[in-house]
Amino acid sequence: MTPRMTWGYLKRLIAAGIFLLVMAGCRLLPKSSSPVSPFMDLPLQQIWNESFSTAWPRWAPQALACAHAGPDARRCLQALRPALTEQVLEEATRRKEALGVDAPYVASIMGGYAQRPEQAAALIVLAMAESTGEDRRARLQAAFEAVPQRFGGFSLPFRSAVLPLPHPEAGEDPQRWSRYYLSQEWALLRAAVAAWRPPADEEIGCARLVPGEDLCGFMTGVRSPEILPIFETRLEEFFRGAFDYADAFARSERFLHEDPAKVRALLSEMLQEARGKLIPLEREAARRRLAGERFSIDPLEAAWDEMERILFGPPTALR
Repeated sequence: MTPRMTWGYLKRLIAAGIFLLVMAGCRLLPKSSSPVSPFMDLPLQQIWNESFSTAWPRWAPQALACAHAGPDARRCLQALRPALTEQVLEEATRRKEALGVDAPYVASIMGGYAQRPEQAAALIVLAMAESTGEDRRARLQAAFEAVPQRFGGFSLPFRSAVLPLPHPEAGEDPQRWSRYYLSQEWALLRAAVAAWRPPADEEIGCARLVPGEDLCGFMTGVRSPEILPIFETRLEEFFRGAFDYADAFARSERFLHEDPAKVRALLSEMLQEARGKLIPLEREAARRRLAGERFSIDPLEAAWDEMERILFGPPTALR
């Protein structure tokens, strides 16, 4: 593999393989017996390590200082700009460009994943802000300093059943071309959405951050209804980006088919259908999670699975 890893090369490399979300140093669920993955040659763990290790030292001292704000600690944390997620997103954009990785959504996936250490650190700060005992504050500060180690391994629970489609031949039906273009990036789109969902308690590890303490009671302090419209805006951006990426790819290969306008129209129609079905479900799941409800996300994932079957035909099951 050359240092310059282009998305076009990756698309051709994986076109014949079944979608698998497992890579060295990075766990993406579910597991599969297939050795081929659209993430296999993307250095996600490296990008995460470099982005997070750069962003954390800039953000963490400011966050820790909020522990001295007493009852205003929550407001202090919310006022921190740029947020850790924003800094990781910015760094990941630079890192992937430096590595020559032009796959879409990679930086967004990193930024969304950074919600987990950001919220874990915020929980600890909120606990410190109301603590008066020196021993407890020392334990909490040690837990805060351990956050980078706790989240050093990039691990995003996520699934998809898309089989990357083979490259159509010149003159084939525009529907096949549109399905082909969208199938190449669907996995990354779905991963980006999963990364930016409000994390569950288990993803933060709120019950295990501090030995002998359960900080899950502080989760209401890091969850806010204001997050919901921000999340919805990101979803809209992701789906708009999916059309732009697929359309750009289609334009680059326009000579291979006879009706590029028809392909663009079909791409727009496919993504509009997916957006209309999935964004309301994502919004409702996010609302419930921000309200502190505990529930299985399986029905939401099943809706994505069903949309994949509608858009791409009968997939190869990975579960």
